[in-house]
Amino acid sequence: MYGPINVRNLKMGDTMLWCTCGLSKTQPWCDKSHIGTKFKPLKWKVEGTKKDGGAQTFYSICNCKYTTDPPFCDASHIHLPLKYLKAVKECSEAPHESVKRICEKCGYVPGMFDDDEDEK
Repeated sequence: MYGPINVRNLKMGDTMLWCTCGLSKTQPWCDKSHIGTKFKPLKWKVEGTKKDGGAQTFYSICNCKYTTDPPFCDASHIHLPLKYLKAVKECSEAPHESVKRICEKCGYVPGMFDDDEDEK
């Protein structure tokens, strides 16, 4: 669910809009689902390899949105469930009854983890 999206055959020099909110139905690319939130897509110019700038046909694009090297996956998703649940629990906006789409402070999305039964 949160691992990278492996993309092939992007053209060097093309500009892509990487989704930063996680709401897009066309992951990893933006479909403007962020409208009405504070999130904005990351404009990314397709480049060659980091090593030498040479041609590249395979890109590992982040899907969890917690990467430290956007839009590339850096394996931050490995510890994401624990980080996410901690952030939601400690969020100043909690409890999130009024959140319709996404909490802009902690990333809570209604229905992402339906663990309300566990808390009772």
